[in-house]
Amino acid sequence: MEAVKEPLRLMEIERELAGPDRQEALVRYDAVLSALDRRIEASMKEGLPPDEYAAVAALREANTLARKILRLSVRVGG
Repeated sequence: MEAVKEPLRLMEIERELAGPDRQEALVRYDAVLSALDRRIEASMKEGLPPDEYAAVAALREANTLARKILRLSVRVGG
């Protein structure tokens, strides 16, 4: 098993979302997730093979949940 050489990015995100500039961090990370949602939507509109559609639909649901958790974490932490 290979050792992790870089610090976990998730921990950095958590610190940003709990810090004094949490609103700015929320906007920045939500913009990334929003852009991903637009790309997912565009792919789904273009049409996907059935096996890919199911995977992309699951990704879209996970992305939606990530955005909700992001907002909730800033509200609770703030």
